[in-house]
Amino acid sequence: MTKISERWKHNGITEGYCNICGKYGLLTKDHVPPKCAITLGPVLQKTVSEFFGIQEPVKPLNAKNGSYFRTICSHCNNKVLGGLDVAIENVTKSFKEQLSRYMNGMNVYPFIRIPFDSISFTKAMIGHVLSATSVEDCKKEPVDSPFYTPLKDYVLGKNSSFEETHDIYYWFYPHRMHISAQSVAFMNEGHVAFICALHFFPIGFIITMKNEGTYPAHSTKLELEDKFLTFNMTSINYEYTTFPFVNLKGNQMYAISNGHTCVSYPIIK
Repeated sequence: MTKISERWKHNGITEGYCNICGKYGLLTKDHVPPKCAITLGPVLQKTVSEFFGIQEPVKPLNAKNGSYFRTICSHCNNKVLGGLDVAIENVTKSFKEQLSRYMNGMNVYPFIRIPFDSISFTKAMIGHVLSATSVEDCKKEPVDSPFYTPLKDYVLGKNSSFEETHDIYYWFYPHRMHISAQSVAFMNEGHVAFICALHFFPIGFIITMKNEGTYPAHSTKLELEDKFLTFNMTSINYEYTTFPFVNLKGNQMYAISNGHTCVSYPIIK
């Protein structure tokens, strides 16, 4: 009998601790990626290891209205993130317009630059990274974490910057599947980096601890003082566009918690 994706274990509660503000109460659905950045429709879902791993067949979950996580409260969903998502919408819309011109040969320069609001964009992206988790995290009172607490405080406006504790990298992500992942430990040449990721066309986005990250060579580091996002459009590092979930070489390896990962991909009719 074909196994069903483990994703079903990480849904299904309506009350718990919000994974952003930490308050207990009703939990609401947060679409990840946000609805404004994608074409909403039915998708299939697996965990990262089920999707990328070579193992016995796994039947995906059928999400009829896109990928969402019921892990944050109404206030954080609607008041905190809801007002910020327009920054993601503006970036993805502008990027797709410029990408169309680039693919049609109207721009031969191998970089695309997108004007953006760095604070609103990063708060929104980090907020959706935080919400894309297992409901198991909402069943117990949150504790302070050197990785997640500063990110939550930044999204909530308690900290004015993430840059004292974290680095963010981004790149052109040319795939239809959406990837979200928390708490990935990636080892490269003996160094272990702790990574969170949110990838959806056309943006790949990871968060690491400050000065401790491992990231693709073609990525760009995001600074809050930036006025533009700059995407390297060369295809030389195509195999790393799904980083950190890539073909491993040498002593590279990564460790994940399946419930904290999700791959959503369109149903092919």
